[in-house]
Amino acid sequence: MDHTEGSALESEDEVDYAPANGSSHHMNGTGVEGLSICASAGDVEADATPTHSPILRRRPTFPEKESMGELLRQGVVEHQLGLSLNLVLLAALTWLIFPSLRQRVGSFFVLQYPAAALGRYHQGPRDLNLVAGFVVLFTGLRALCMDYLLLPLAARAGVRQKKAKVRFAEQAYLVLYYVVFWTGGVVLFACDTPSLRSSTVAGQFEELLVSVWADFPALTLSPAMKLYYLCQMAFWIQQIFVINIEERRKDHWQMFTHHIVTLALLFTSYGHRQIRPGVAILALMDSVDLIFSTAKILRYLGRQTACDIAFGLFVLTWFFARHVCYCTLLWSLYTHASNTVMLDGTYSTATGKLLSPDGGNRVLDNLLQVFLDPEAETIAWNSATQWVYLSLLGGLQMITIGWFVMICRVVVKVLQGHPADDTRSDDEDEGDEEDKDVPATMSYKFTKNDMHQVAAGADSEKRFIEVTASSEEMRYQSRQASSGGSGKRKKGGAGGISSSLNLGERKDILNRIGCLSDEQLARERELRDVKGSDGGSPRPGDVGRRK
Repeated sequence: MDHTEGSALESEDEVDYAPANGSSHHMNGTGVEGLSICASAGDVEADATPTHSPILRRRPTFPEKESMGELLRQGVVEHQLGLSLNLVLLAALTWLIFPSLRQRVGSFFVLQYPAAALGRYHQGPRDLNLVAGFVVLFTGLRALCMDYLLLPLAARAGVRQKKAKVRFAEQAYLVLYYVVFWTGGVVLFACDTPSLRSSTVAGQFEELLVSVWADFPALTLSPAMKLYYLCQMAFWIQQIFVINIEERRKDHWQMFTHHIVTLALLFTSYGHRQIRPGVAILALMDSVDLIFSTAKILRYLGRQTACDIAFGLFVLTWFFARHVCYCTLLWSLYTHASNTVMLDGTYSTATGKLLSPDGGNRVLDNLLQVFLDPEAETIAWNSATQWVYLSLLGGLQMITIGWFVMICRVVVKVLQGHPADDTRSDDEDEGDEEDKDVPATMSYKFTKNDMHQVAAGADSEKRFIEVTASSEEMRYQSRQASSGGSGKRKKGGAGGISSSLNLGERKDILNRIGCLSDEQLARERELRDVKGSDGGSPRPGDVGRRK
């Protein structure tokens, strides 16, 4: 049957002949069980006893047009690497072509404000340009690693589901990031820690807490410390970008709030020259995320025992780092700051010495001084600024407490014998489909003599083959059946629609939809030619096809 003959019926209802008992049948070379014929019920003339109960199905309608914002979001998601490379190339070309702009363009890629002391750097508003450059760099690097390294690695590791592969790649990228930056943060904090003089463990612990705040105000930074801090700021900006353009999780707004608070702490601590406390908190947080991402990777790989062990280590690390150590830092900020070290007052930005015990009551100007007034000669610490930090850090602790409650629920499930699973995010396995190189199930589109395979999802319980038939073809089949054979007309089933597909016509229909092999097709053509030479009436579909 010519594909164009049934085009006029594309708006009609479909009649799917499914088994009456609901069982699934497979079509072989000689049967048409499970065959779906797309034709109007009025065009079918009753002819034979139906073997399937008709199921009337409306053709699917086209989805509504997506909004411009949604199309833009999809475009950005699908072309993160290309957009990042284009921005980098644009900046490079601008640097080459316009010498007068080289200083501005260079601030997106090179550390700014070198100090008189060799190997040290000041802080200033142009540091935000480097943060923007790192955001673009992290976006492109993440897309590059996921598309060309981590997704293929997931396939080679045996991860079959498409969504699981994406989640595997996301978590593997985070593991790579945290391995580098958690290690770097710990090393930087240890190198910047002064020698502890106390002979007791309790005394050394208190000295360590006091040393967190003793560096205020940090007037110059080492290249590694400055690079580390700016990269962390860029990473969290990029994470906010990612969670808002990619598929949202169940805890999207908690994550969004967490990232906003974290970014606010990073910007205010950098702008207020509180670098050492920021490094300490980042090191505590990153240690937990490193173990958590590792546990999720093990889960996607199907290593459930290793995942449960990693999950147990994750719970212990979470509680110790984010609730014990973190709350200890909060207590130290409330107790030691303003009383033992970092006393209230005005400090010199040239020498770092306390100039006056009066810290004033200005908050924003002090917290963002590096960005708003980098040439200022003084900077202040007062109780209002202290409470801003306590509020932000306390809010972050409340979010982590909420997450810890969810984690405890998972712990209860594990103790009851269930596998460890992350209740904070969406169910990665729910409604997921296998993403195999050769899918187990195929759906088909048929044209005149071709059969085109279109990838489908996992095995379905029932497979229909759609054939678009014209009314002329259907009436022809009915007339041919009524004139030959026994000539008996059998009534239809419950649906009131009879089928003209008797046993003798199955091969003919299979030939028309392209389901016969070349050998079977050649044999059928020979039989047709013999029939035609004997005076048999040709079929409408054969007119013009004979040589």
